[in-house]
Amino acid sequence: MVSWMDRIRLTMEYGAGLLVWGGLFNAVCSVFLSASLIFEFLLLKVGVTAASLYLNRQFENRDAVFFYINLGLPRRRMLATVLAVDYLVWAAMVVIILLTR
Repeated sequence: MVSWMDRIRLTMEYGAGLLVWGGLFNAVCSVFLSASLIFEFLLLKVGVTAASLYLNRQFENRDAVFFYINLGLPRRRMLATVLAVDYLVWAAMVVIILLTR
């Protein structure tokens, strides 16, 4: 039986690439957003995430996917969790920037 901590760790390990690209985009977005209030980054965030998901799907290791599935971790649920974490970090960053202005 896989514990909750193991599930969280494996989910973040599965989506590490998406989190890295999302974190880099969040950093760039925070620099531009702190310089001026440009809200077009929401559309860019959706586009960058969609491109990252497509590339992740094209270049994922099939053996690794079956490893996670055999542990009882569905790929869609893991991707949804990783995307939720990424967007929550992005939303928190936007709120902090807006509150400090």
